[in-house]
Amino acid sequence: MFKPLICTALVLASGFALAQDAGGDREARRAEWQAKAEARFAEADKDRDGRLDKIEVQAFGDRMARNFDRIDANRDGELERSELAQARRHAAAHQGGQRMRTMRAYQRGLFKGMDDDGNGAISRAELGDKAPRLAQEFARIDADGNGEITAEEMKAHRQAMRAAHRAARAQPKG
Repeated sequence: MFKPLICTALVLASGFALAQDAGGDREARRAEWQAKAEARFAEADKDRDGRLDKIEVQAFGDRMARNFDRIDANRDGELERSELAQARRHAAAHQGGQRMRTMRAYQRGLFKGMDDDGNGAISRAELGDKAPRLAQEFARIDADGNGEITAEEMKAHRQAMRAAHRAARAQPKG
């Protein structure tokens, strides 16, 4: 019920593009999304007061209208850009958390599926050709060098890779 509302709020107040393709111009996409959001907000704001009341929100459909009170953080009967942005951030955080929980569950299942002998570790023999990229990184992931990868070693490797990606993104281009 809350997801459609957040999608609408995202279109209205988002200054950030959620879907980003590799190598694209992030700032241009952000400016484009912001311009579209401003245009939709301005179109809905019939009285041009910089806020949307319940009647103006009807233009966005029943879902937005049904969740109006949930978005109206200061309970003044009108939605300001900041309240829409707050709803967007809340939805993004919720969706991101759900995505991470789903990914962790998938990875646990994948690990368990590769652990043929059930000892809590994956050997090269168990890995076989099930995951070629994992096989290529086996020596780096096997931190203690015992010939088996544990769930903890996999987790540490994923965290190190994420940190490296964040650091690479933070580096100025050019």
